[in-house]
Amino acid sequence: MKILYLNNQFYLHGGIEKMLSQKINYFIEEYGYEVILCTSEHYNKDFVYPLNKNTKHIDLGINYNRNNSYFHPKNLIKSIKHFRKLKQLLKIEQPDIVVSVNFTPEQYFLPFLETHIPKIKEFHSSGATFKNSQNLSGRFKEFLFNLFAKYDNLVVLNKDEVKYYPFKNVSVIPNFIEVKENEFEFNRNKTIIAAGRIAPVKQFDHLIKAWSLIADKFPEWDVKIFGDGDDQLSKNLKDNIVKNKIPRIQLMGPTAQLHSEMQKASLYAMTSSTECFPMVLLEAQNAGLPIISYDCPHGPRNIINPEIDGKLVSNQNIEEFARQLSHLIENTDIRKKMSQQAIKNSVKFARAPIMKLWNELINSKL
Repeated sequence: MKILYLNNQFYLHGGIEKMLSQKINYFIEEYGYEVILCTSEHYNKDFVYPLNKNTKHIDLGINYNRNNSYFHPKNLIKSIKHFRKLKQLLKIEQPDIVVSVNFTPEQYFLPFLETHIPKIKEFHSSGATFKNSQNLSGRFKEFLFNLFAKYDNLVVLNKDEVKYYPFKNVSVIPNFIEVKENEFEFNRNKTIIAAGRIAPVKQFDHLIKAWSLIADKFPEWDVKIFGDGDDQLSKNLKDNIVKNKIPRIQLMGPTAQLHSEMQKASLYAMTSSTECFPMVLLEAQNAGLPIISYDCPHGPRNIINPEIDGKLVSNQNIEEFARQLSHLIENTDIRKKMSQQAIKNSVKFARAPIMKLWNELINSKL
């Protein structure tokens, strides 16, 4: 079996990349498959997550200009180059199946290349972000969206996402984690942790605002936000903290030791506008962290068990988020019970059974 995975890069921290590394390694080590990782803009950088030494990596060197839309004339020219290079790669490698996990233009033209090779499209963002409008731009986006019907299978991360994809062959396969044996330890630092790429969808400004409403009540507590991404947005968030004199909250940058940081913290906070099935929440549960999150479309509600291992707050309600965060900080017994339950509940997202679903899906398409 030869599997070809397509992603734009593999040098930046992110849930897609972390998940992809574990899938590739599992297919090689447990099933003995041959796996190729094809990127379009890796820039000869080091892999952000470890890959089995038998992984074959091919970078097409398309290097889209991320400061412009993918439909900018300069990027459209690059997409033609992308089409030709990927077509040539498929002809040479002749994989048994191709899996696309990214959002570059390749996701739209891939089904038309080497049509005898089955292709799977994997969605890592919520279909709720797709807005259907009747203007020219909206009709064009709808046209592109309907091209997903050309794939042999679509994979979404939770059952609530299925309704956004009115196509045949839509499967639900959630993210997974490598479940780690954690000795329950409740004597932790008084730290609230958040993590993710610095991007508008993560809405870390909401977390900063919510903390500003209650920070003075809890002078022994800190908030740490881990991640990298948009440099200008990072600067804006830091300026917001300084300008408004918000105490004990800081952007920490990326870390390769997120699990260790989680094990030292007391709460995990998420204020995203949308989340399909955030791997970081699975990791937080496995580390014994109670989670407080917006009930955004649609990942958190498919992971968190409200009032058992965390809290779901009405979507985009900063004031309510602050109140519920304050409630958890003040109630040690509730946090302790949630922490114990979080570790237990994380087991249902263990790696082996979910990779079995992937293996069965792939083999069903051959």
